[in-house]
Amino acid sequence: MNADERTRYFARTAALAAASTIVITASFIGVLALLEGEFSTLDSRIPWYLVATSLIFLSTIFLLEEHGADGIEIIAITGVVTVLGFIMIVLAVEGVNYARTHPEDVFVDRLVLYFLAAGMFGTGIGYWGIKHWREFTGQSEQTSSL
Repeated sequence: MNADERTRYFARTAALAAASTIVITASFIGVLALLEGEFSTLDSRIPWYLVATSLIFLSTIFLLEEHGADGIEIIAITGVVTVLGFIMIVLAVEGVNYARTHPEDVFVDRLVLYFLAAGMFGTGIGYWGIKHWREFTGQSEQTSSL
């Protein structure tokens, strides 16, 4: 990998890590909103959450097809990614709404910094899990091109 490719790789990785950390942090705030009973207007946004989830579904299928995975693997991974994606979307959007409408609950005693730190840990664990999942499922790198 030359210097230009390395720079692009690190920029892409940093952007993905930042986006992931923001979504996970907002999701933790969404859990706080859920615990505080602030999901009362959720039903008006469900159609939008489903549209976003369907984009995750399609993107995952297309990505896995491009990498030559087999059909069972594709649908199983897509199912898990889609469900997790829906949960993350709902929690993240509701978390942002909660932080916007109740900043005194989120930005008290540096609570948001704890959520941010947990979001970074979650990003690291997620990245590691994606890179090493085969080690835990008994599949080798040679049997699957994911």
